[in-house]
Amino acid sequence: MKRTRFAAVLALPLLIGGCAGEPIPMSEFVPIAREVLAFAEKDARENQPGRVADGPLYVNVKSFQTAATKVTGEEISEDSMSRVLGEPTQAILEQALLCDTTSQFSGCWVRKYGVWINLNLVRRSGDELTAHVRSTTTNRAQRPSDFCDRVWTLDFRREGGQWRMGERELRRDCRTQS
Repeated sequence: MKRTRFAAVLALPLLIGGCAGEPIPMSEFVPIAREVLAFAEKDARENQPGRVADGPLYVNVKSFQTAATKVTGEEISEDSMSRVLGEPTQAILEQALLCDTTSQFSGCWVRKYGVWINLNLVRRSGDELTAHVRSTTTNRAQRPSDFCDRVWTLDFRREGGQWRMGERELRRDCRTQS
Protein backbone atom coordinates (compact mmCIF):
# COMPACT_ATOMS: atom_id res chain seq x y z
CA MET A 1 0.00 0.00 0.00
CA LYS A 2 2.82 2.41 0.89
CA ARG A 3 4.57 1.67 -2.41
CA THR A 4 1.41 2.57 -4.32
CA ARG A 5 1.13 5.94 -2.55
CA PHE A 6 4.84 6.58 -3.03
CA ALA A 7 4.57 5.79 -6.76
CA ALA A 8 1.54 8.07 -7.04
CA VAL A 9 3.46 10.92 -5.38
CA LEU A 10 6.37 10.40 -7.78
CA ALA A 11 4.04 10.38 -10.80
CA LEU A 12 2.18 13.53 -9.75
CA PRO A 13 4.58 15.99 -11.46
CA LEU A 14 4.19 14.04 -14.71
CA LEU A 15 0.42 14.23 -14.47
CA ILE A 16 0.35 17.97 -13.87
CA GLY A 17 2.72 18.89 -16.65
CA GLY A 18 6.13 17.55 -15.85
CA CYS A 19 7.80 20.82 -14.91
CA ALA A 20 11.21 19.74 -13.68
CA GLY A 21 13.49 21.76 -11.48
CA GLU A 22 12.86 25.13 -9.95
CA PRO A 23 10.06 27.23 -11.43
CA ILE A 24 11.22 29.94 -13.80
CA PRO A 25 10.52 33.55 -12.80
CA MET A 26 7.51 35.28 -14.36
CA SER A 27 9.94 37.82 -15.85
CA GLU A 28 11.43 34.96 -17.93
CA PHE A 29 8.07 33.50 -18.97
CA VAL A 30 6.58 36.80 -20.18
CA PRO A 31 8.89 37.13 -23.25
CA ILE A 32 8.21 33.47 -24.11
CA ALA A 33 4.44 34.05 -23.97
CA ARG A 34 4.75 37.14 -26.17
CA GLU A 35 6.90 35.29 -28.69
CA VAL A 36 4.50 32.33 -28.84
CA LEU A 37 1.56 34.68 -29.44
CA ALA A 38 3.39 36.75 -32.07
CA PHE A 39 4.59 33.63 -33.89
CA ALA A 40 1.14 32.01 -33.95
CA GLU A 41 -0.63 35.18 -35.11
CA LYS A 42 1.88 35.89 -37.90
CA ASP A 43 1.78 32.28 -39.07
CA ALA A 44 -2.03 32.18 -39.06
CA ARG A 45 -2.39 35.42 -41.02
CA GLU A 46 0.22 34.39 -43.60
CA ASN A 47 -1.02 30.83 -44.15
CA GLN A 48 -4.79 31.11 -44.24
CA PRO A 49 -6.46 29.68 -47.34
CA GLY A 50 -8.38 32.24 -49.35
CA ARG A 51 -8.50 35.87 -48.37
CA VAL A 52 -6.15 37.06 -45.60
CA ALA A 53 -7.37 37.04 -41.99
CA ASP A 54 -7.57 40.80 -41.65
CA GLY A 55 -9.84 40.91 -38.60
CA PRO A 56 -8.96 41.34 -34.94
CA LEU A 57 -6.77 39.09 -32.81
CA TYR A 58 -8.71 37.04 -30.26
CA VAL A 59 -6.79 35.26 -27.53
CA ASN A 60 -7.83 32.76 -24.90
CA VAL A 61 -5.93 34.72 -22.24
CA LYS A 62 -6.91 32.11 -19.64
CA SER A 63 -4.81 29.53 -21.53
CA PHE A 64 -1.74 31.79 -21.26
CA GLN A 65 -2.53 32.55 -17.61
CA THR A 66 -2.75 28.82 -16.80
CA ALA A 67 0.56 28.16 -18.57
CA ALA A 68 2.25 31.01 -16.69
CA THR A 69 1.12 29.69 -13.32
CA LYS A 70 2.14 26.15 -14.23
CA VAL A 71 5.67 27.08 -15.34
CA THR A 72 6.43 29.85 -12.84
CA GLY A 73 4.50 28.70 -9.79
CA GLU A 74 3.27 32.30 -9.47
CA GLU A 75 -0.34 33.40 -9.71
CA ILE A 76 -1.16 36.02 -12.32
CA SER A 77 -4.59 37.49 -12.97
CA GLU A 78 -6.23 37.36 -16.39
CA ASP A 79 -6.09 41.17 -16.56
CA SER A 80 -2.35 41.16 -15.83
CA MET A 81 -1.77 38.42 -18.41
CA SER A 82 -3.78 40.40 -20.94
CA ARG A 83 -1.59 43.47 -20.33
CA VAL A 84 1.54 41.31 -20.70
CA LEU A 85 0.25 40.12 -24.09
CA GLY A 86 -0.53 43.62 -25.35
CA GLU A 87 -4.23 43.59 -24.42
CA PRO A 88 -5.66 41.49 -27.25
CA THR A 89 -9.39 40.85 -27.34
CA GLN A 90 -10.04 38.14 -24.76
CA ALA A 91 -12.24 35.36 -26.10
CA ILE A 92 -12.87 31.76 -25.30
CA LEU A 93 -13.65 29.37 -28.13
CA GLU A 94 -17.42 29.84 -27.95
CA GLN A 95 -17.08 33.63 -28.23
CA ALA A 96 -14.78 33.74 -31.25
CA LEU A 97 -15.61 30.66 -33.34
CA LEU A 98 -19.07 30.78 -34.87
CA CYS A 99 -21.12 28.39 -37.00
CA ASP A 100 -24.41 28.95 -38.85
CA THR A 101 -26.28 25.73 -39.39
CA THR A 102 -29.75 27.17 -39.78
CA SER A 103 -29.61 29.41 -42.87
CA GLN A 104 -29.07 28.57 -46.51
CA PHE A 105 -25.59 30.13 -46.36
CA SER A 106 -24.30 28.06 -43.41
CA GLY A 107 -20.61 27.66 -42.63
CA CYS A 108 -18.17 28.38 -39.83
CA TRP A 109 -15.89 31.35 -39.30
CA VAL A 110 -13.87 33.30 -36.78
CA ARG A 111 -15.74 36.42 -35.65
CA LYS A 112 -15.02 39.37 -37.98
CA TYR A 113 -12.64 37.11 -39.95
CA GLY A 114 -9.98 37.47 -37.29
CA VAL A 115 -7.48 35.08 -35.72
CA TRP A 116 -8.10 33.11 -32.52
CA ILE A 117 -5.12 31.79 -30.51
CA ASN A 118 -5.08 29.22 -27.70
CA LEU A 119 -2.01 28.01 -25.80
CA ASN A 120 -2.88 24.32 -25.57
CA LEU A 121 -0.05 23.05 -23.39
CA VAL A 122 3.30 24.07 -21.91
CA ARG A 123 5.88 21.61 -20.57
CA ARG A 124 9.25 22.32 -19.05
CA SER A 125 12.21 20.13 -18.30
CA GLY A 126 15.31 21.85 -16.96
CA ASP A 127 16.48 24.41 -19.51
CA GLU A 128 13.94 23.35 -22.14
CA LEU A 129 10.36 24.50 -22.52
CA THR A 130 7.84 23.25 -25.08
CA ALA A 131 4.67 25.12 -26.04
CA HIS A 132 1.81 23.72 -28.11
CA VAL A 133 -0.19 26.57 -29.64
CA ARG A 134 -3.28 26.52 -31.87
CA SER A 135 -4.41 29.26 -34.21
CA THR A 136 -7.78 29.30 -35.92
CA THR A 137 -8.80 31.44 -38.89
CA THR A 138 -11.57 31.26 -41.47
CA ASN A 139 -10.93 29.20 -44.58
CA ARG A 140 -12.58 31.44 -47.15
CA ALA A 141 -11.25 29.41 -50.07
CA GLN A 142 -14.17 27.01 -49.72
CA ARG A 143 -17.92 27.47 -49.62
CA PRO A 144 -19.41 27.23 -47.14
CA SER A 145 -16.54 28.66 -45.13
CA ASP A 146 -14.93 26.57 -42.43
CA PHE A 147 -12.22 26.83 -39.79
CA CYS A 148 -8.54 26.62 -40.60
CA ASP A 149 -6.61 25.25 -37.62
CA ARG A 150 -2.84 25.25 -37.39
CA VAL A 151 -1.13 23.67 -34.38
CA TRP A 152 2.54 24.23 -33.68
CA THR A 153 4.98 22.73 -31.20
CA LEU A 154 7.55 25.40 -30.32
CA ASP A 155 10.68 24.48 -28.39
CA PHE A 156 12.54 27.02 -26.28
CA ARG A 157 15.95 26.58 -24.69
CA ARG A 158 17.64 28.64 -22.02
CA GLU A 159 20.97 29.92 -23.31
CA GLY A 160 23.07 32.36 -21.35
CA GLY A 161 20.20 33.26 -19.05
CA GLN A 162 17.73 33.93 -21.90
CA TRP A 163 15.11 31.70 -23.50
CA ARG A 164 15.41 31.32 -27.28
CA MET A 165 13.01 29.66 -29.67
CA GLY A 166 14.59 26.69 -31.39
CA GLU A 167 12.80 23.90 -33.22
CA ARG A 168 9.30 24.45 -34.59
CA GLU A 169 7.08 21.64 -35.75
CA LEU A 170 3.78 22.14 -37.54
CA ARG A 171 1.54 19.40 -36.12
CA ARG A 172 -1.68 20.25 -37.89
CA ASP A 173 -2.31 22.25 -41.03
CA CYS A 174 -5.81 22.74 -42.41
CA ARG A 175 -4.35 23.29 -45.89
CA THR A 176 -3.09 19.71 -46.10
CA GLN A 177 -6.01 17.95 -44.44
CA SER A 178 -8.97 16.76 -46.41
